[in-house]
Amino acid sequence: MVNNELMKLNIYLKQMKNRLNKMKGFTLVELLIVIALIAILSVAVLATINPIEQSNKATDSTTQNDAAEVMNAYERYYTSARKYPWMVFVDSEDISVDTAVVYDSKQAGFGICFGDTTTADSTTVGACNTSGSNMGVLISTDELKTSFVSKNSFAGSTEVTDKLWTVKMPSSSGGIYVCYIPKAKANRQLTDKLYCINNGVDDETILVKASVSTTDNCEALTVSSAGWDTPTLDGNVGMFRCVPE
Repeated sequence: MVNNELMKLNIYLKQMKNRLNKMKGFTLVELLIVIALIAILSVAVLATINPIEQSNKATDSTTQNDAAEVMNAYERYYTSARKYPWMVFVDSEDISVDTAVVYDSKQAGFGICFGDTTTADSTTVGACNTSGSNMGVLISTDELKTSFVSKNSFAGSTEVTDKLWTVKMPSSSGGIYVCYIPKAKANRQLTDKLYCINNGVDDETILVKASVSTTDNCEALTVSSAGWDTPTLDGNVGMFRCVPE
């Protein structure tokens, strides 16, 4: 009986061995082909998704929301103070609600970064401090949270493309815009939502026009020549997206 069982086990083991011998693994060439196909598919997927563009779109979306928050803060501040942030400075006593102005987010007149009471153009005196009295009027009056100061547009990056701009059009009916330079290529091609902004050589005229071909200081400006990374609003025009659109 025992011998019979051993014989059966021996036969079974031989059968398993034969089966294993018949099974083929991947050859080196086959493995290389599979790896190459995976690499090609990965490149194709990355090319389609374009992670840099997607990241830029996300950044633009965040900046758009920040601009909208600043815009709402301006309206709340004006409702309570009957003036805008750039009107609280000594050198701004002659500025009315009808006066055209331009401030970038690093300047005290923008309302986020702190500056002394002598000039709304200050970018050095206690700029964007997050504590004590060294805060812009929108922060010190709680129209915006203190954490807002830590954003790239204010205390972070010094890149032009990371800034926000406040643009007050001439006359009370001209309106206020909060603008930024879009990073995503797709957003830079939305010509119906792009604005040319320039305060003119005499600092008296501000143009905000939803067009890529405008007049005056924005004449013949196109998306390809917008100078996305260089506009300073001081005789150097560029294209921006703004709130409200």
